[in-house]
Amino acid sequence: MSRRAQQLAAAVDGRRVAVVHEWVDAYAGSEQVFEALAQLLPDADLFALSVTPGIALDVGERTITTTALDSDRWRDRRGLTLPAMPWAWRRLGRRDYDLVITSHHAFAHANRLTRPGGTHLAYVHSPARYIWSPDIDERGGGAGLAPARALLKRVDRKASRQVDAYAVNSVAVADRVREFWGRETTVINPPVRVEFFAEGRAESPRRDYVLGMGRWIPYKNLHLVVEAADQLGMPVKIAGRGPDRSRIEAAAAAASVPVELIESPDDHELRDLYAHAACLVFPTVEDFGMVPVEAQATGTPVVALAAGGALETVVDGVSGAFAPDASPDALAAAARRAMSLDGDGPAENAERFSQQAFDDAASSWIVDSLGARA
Repeated sequence: MSRRAQQLAAAVDGRRVAVVHEWVDAYAGSEQVFEALAQLLPDADLFALSVTPGIALDVGERTITTTALDSDRWRDRRGLTLPAMPWAWRRLGRRDYDLVITSHHAFAHANRLTRPGGTHLAYVHSPARYIWSPDIDERGGGAGLAPARALLKRVDRKASRQVDAYAVNSVAVADRVREFWGRETTVINPPVRVEFFAEGRAESPRRDYVLGMGRWIPYKNLHLVVEAADQLGMPVKIAGRGPDRSRIEAAAAAASVPVELIESPDDHELRDLYAHAACLVFPTVEDFGMVPVEAQATGTPVVALAAGGALETVVDGVSGAFAPDASPDALAAAARRAMSLDGDGPAENAERFSQQAFDDAASSWIVDSLGARA
């Protein structure tokens, strides 16, 4: 056990602890943070808004307690339940935990699990993008939803006042929390399975295609990866799954280069896809974005927008290249620069985001926060 882990164990000894997550829908970035926090606190009770069956998290033998929104009817209609989420958290009604750590990206910090005088900490992936940043995530856009967004913003600000200390996954999210909630934060980059992906690194990889990876939803812009690869005259592979498949297929039908869609690759398949790509093109603004780090761990350079979490995960001219905008022309030009890079820059850059780095930083944050409340 590391020194920081020993300090954490001593700090929480004798306390009733809960770890809370927004919802478990995939084994994606926020779920991996929830898993890591649960592993740091092996005696904590676990909560989530809902849990999709079949998602395997390594949390020991613990059961995740869920809310009234955890049903087959609502899991795939989450957008319709947004106004009910604060109510669902409050309806849990348990207020006897000495320490609650919430993994938040919608309304999870509205939970009332902390006893009076206890400590509520929250790790924020982003303030709810549906209501605060519809320019980034179009799922919350539209003039017709403006009144609902205004109401939910008031609810969200009120909930933010019951949290004693915040951590965030990137400087970009720290700026949003300061703007939207008026709170200062500690930046702790999320854990990435750097060692696992580094194991897939090949000495002389076959780098003959452009890769796009992520959920197939509109704001990920994966159709633009196809269009950029078409300009480069290179085959393209798009990995992931989701409802935006038809738009990607339309871009593929219009392209003059081979396009392969790979739905729901497992971890080993994904590692191999990263390791043999000429570059990963990541044309979206993410709060942090684990995918670029995973690709870099295999030695593959990344093309990203000069915005959001990519400003922390990609080093322009060393581990990849920034595009000034998400147009196919700009992405293709950045890809040419990225593919011309030599050396170990991508793999060396990825090492900054290891599981151990997260564990140490998160442990220190929890211990220091408890000390400040003592």
